[in-house]
Formats: sequence, C-alpha cells, structure tokens
Amino acid sequence: MRRPSADARAAHDAAKILPIAAAVLLLPPFILVFATPATIAGVPLIVVYVFAAWAVIVLAAWLVARRVELDSPDGPPDVGEPPPADAR
Repeated sequence: MRRPSADARAAHDAAKILPIAAAVLLLPPFILVFATPATIAGVPLIVVYVFAAWAVIVLAAWLVARRVELDSPDGPPDVGEPPPADAR
C-alpha cells in the first residue's frame, strides 16, 4: 500500500481546516472589528471586509480542491472524455 506524500497530507489537512477558518472569519466578533464609519471609495469598511473574506475563502477552496484532486491516486479526471459504456 502506498503511503500518501507529505504534500498530499497537507492538502487534505487544509481541506479539513478551511471550512472552520472560513466560519471564524465570518463570525460577528471578527466582522464587528470592521464596523466603523470608515469607507473605502464610498463603500463601508465592513462591506469591503465581508466581500474580501468571501473572495479569499473561495480562492483558497479552489486551490485546495485542485491540489487534493491532483494528489488523488487516480489523478485528475479526464475532461471531455465520455464515461465508459458499462458505467450505466
């Protein structure tokens, strides 16, 4: 049996931690830090924080998913290939 590499384990660990980190970033204690009357280009700072946190979470999820997929034993799926006839 092949043991997963350190990079594969790190990618799987990141996939487990990412939802927790995302939830923490969007909890009210963190969001309320940015609830000030300050604005950036006329947009309240709290709105900028929420959308920036959301964008970082989505980007991180995409990167982690890509890494986990590449480290899978089967490799990445063949895109555009029809499924085998006996798969039905």
